[in-house]
Amino acid sequence: MGAKDIIIGAAAGYEWTDVEVWAESLVASGFTGLGAVIVSDQDRRGDLVAENLESLGLYAVRMPLRDSVYNHQFEDIAHVLQTIASSLRFAVVTDVRDVYFQTDPIEWLVAHLDRPFLAASESLRYSDEGWSRENLQRTFPEHVDRLWSKAICNVGVLAGQAGMMADLCLAITRIAESSGQQVAAQSGYNLLLDMEPYRSTVQLVTSEDGFACQAGTVADPAKIATFRPFLLEPEPTLAADGVRTAAGKLYPIVHQYDRVPEWNQALRNRLLSAPVLEAVRNAWRPPGTAPRASLAGVLRGTNGTSIAHAANTLGVPRESSSIRLYSGELEHPVPDDSPAPRVSVVCPTYQRPELLRTAVRHYCSQTYDGGMELIILDDSPEPADFLDEKLCHEHRIRYYHVPNNRMTLGDKLNLMTQLARGEIIVEFDDDDYYAPQYIERMIEFLGDADFVTLSRWFAYDPANKIFCYWSTDILSPTHFVLSPWEPIDTTSTKGWPESWVDGKVWGYGFSFVWRKSTYPEVEIRGYPPGGNSCDLDFTLSLQKAGFKTVCVADTEGLVLHILHPKSSVRMFPQYVLPDFLIPNFFPLYSAEEI
Repeated sequence: MGAKDIIIGAAAGYEWTDVEVWAESLVASGFTGLGAVIVSDQDRRGDLVAENLESLGLYAVRMPLRDSVYNHQFEDIAHVLQTIASSLRFAVVTDVRDVYFQTDPIEWLVAHLDRPFLAASESLRYSDEGWSRENLQRTFPEHVDRLWSKAICNVGVLAGQAGMMADLCLAITRIAESSGQQVAAQSGYNLLLDMEPYRSTVQLVTSEDGFACQAGTVADPAKIATFRPFLLEPEPTLAADGVRTAAGKLYPIVHQYDRVPEWNQALRNRLLSAPVLEAVRNAWRPPGTAPRASLAGVLRGTNGTSIAHAANTLGVPRESSSIRLYSGELEHPVPDDSPAPRVSVVCPTYQRPELLRTAVRHYCSQTYDGGMELIILDDSPEPADFLDEKLCHEHRIRYYHVPNNRMTLGDKLNLMTQLARGEIIVEFDDDDYYAPQYIERMIEFLGDADFVTLSRWFAYDPANKIFCYWSTDILSPTHFVLSPWEPIDTTSTKGWPESWVDGKVWGYGFSFVWRKSTYPEVEIRGYPPGGNSCDLDFTLSLQKAGFKTVCVADTEGLVLHILHPKSSVRMFPQYVLPDFLIPNFFPLYSAEEI
């Protein structure tokens, strides 16, 4: 069996009537891959949506609603795609309530996609479309000029290589979160498209290319008279067999079809005469009879049993096809009756066993002798196999594996704070290098304060052999720009506000050390308001509550912040140093181990 394709969307607060056209038109289109909807409602309404999807041979992925559905649906979709990405070829991600499938969109991708993913144009520029323009001004006001003359691409239809789609959906969530607004996915998506690496990897698809029709801008009778002078392409038409481009191509996808009453009625009528829908329903086995294969089971033939096992660890309820995520309970290990340590090291991790192995090695090599424990919270599908009972007992390691409960970084850190037995908590990122004297020196720096972090520190990009130093508490006239998705460059900080440094000094959690006594007055939040990261939100909350926070410079080589190819951070160091100096500051560091 070859790699499969998936078409997926998300539904929150929807009745079955809101999902029905998406589901039925997908089946009638001739699509033969995996069709799935993330169903957020955990009540009877959600059950009815799930049952009806299954009656059509589609899959319901049950996940609870988290914060803004507009922004966070993409993170949920990313998680599902990432879980099974190795068995997928193409992924199409769409809105659900207002999308109609006329033909199989995968056939278009096979014939025409020549880049990792595509973006579907709305045929209008930002300067000419009121809703998108106002949304951009509200969510990313500092970037209005950047996108003002660009064509708008609609976030309601995404398509491309499955792995790329998983990463893109996660990126959309993260950039939308940074705006602090509830509805920021569309503007955030367009901002990403104008940035590397997306700008170089996207295939911009126009309406006349015939992949997706965005009816809201090219056909809505309530708006078309206003938009017509500014349209970048000819208007599509309704033919006997469906909606076509001006040149006569039948669109696989019609988005926002319901805004055009004539189209809405014609397309729904086509479903009434689709014999395949009745045939699919007749073939469905209701509960109580032999179940059809789960989503994991369908994929088993493409990647051995590993994909099936990984998906099954997430939970497959009711002997049915639906995968239910976030259903696991935290199982506590055997209580530790030894004297409470002074320091609890907390290390959140996810699907990086080799990096975790290295982080454990850094912990075990620490010179601090005042009593330590290591708490690891791992929500990977599979447990880390190197953490055996002997190792954990000898080095006071408590390992929590919660495969059915994917968590945010903030939620992980908050839970580990509660589990910590020490009076001082030290955060270890699993992908950074911590020198043996790190904990000993950071506790000295903490002194009588409640919290300490490093304001000046070393960083290293092993792939490009770039060794640098960043004084985050200083806004210099010129900074280097270092990230995994662009070549190293310099930037002028002329016009940057002095407040910019605050987010950098207090916003990097890899060197956080704090007293447990700050909890529960101040918690680490999973989804902080205002678009701040959980790290920055935590330190600002400590300061607002009156706790003493201090920052110090690392001038001796305590921690090396590692930039990985999959890192999501951009750094702005003032100094790039010869990499042959690394052994002078970090004599025990080896690039091969990170």
